[in-house]
Amino acid sequence: MPAVKSNRPIDLPLSQVMAVNRSPIAIASILHRISGIILFLLIPVMLWLLQTSLASPESFATVFDNVFIRFLAWIFVASIAYHFVMGIKHLFADNGNNEELKSARMVSVVSLVIAAILIVASFVWVMF
Repeated sequence: MPAVKSNRPIDLPLSQVMAVNRSPIAIASILHRISGIILFLLIPVMLWLLQTSLASPESFATVFDNVFIRFLAWIFVASIAYHFVMGIKHLFADNGNNEELKSARMVSVVSLVIAAILIVASFVWVMF
């Protein structure tokens, strides 16, 4: 039998994926993946910053007096907060909870709100 040719696109850019599927479930899942990538990329940078800041009290002051570095630290903390909240949501889903569309949407919205609160709180904590 010959293979059936599918007209479905194989590689869609993220903007097209987001335009097609705007449900809170999809947004939470995509942002969870993005936060994981950010964490993966920032771990070496944060380890270097930690090593540099622990060299002496002067180096600690020098590192964290820089607004860009504090902003980078906030991005890292915000990514951890978001990834943690969505990871807990995914663990509940893997356990069989909130598998219906209505409850999954509600849990996604609640998780997004909790993550947003943690992100704003982490901004105040790190930047001020």
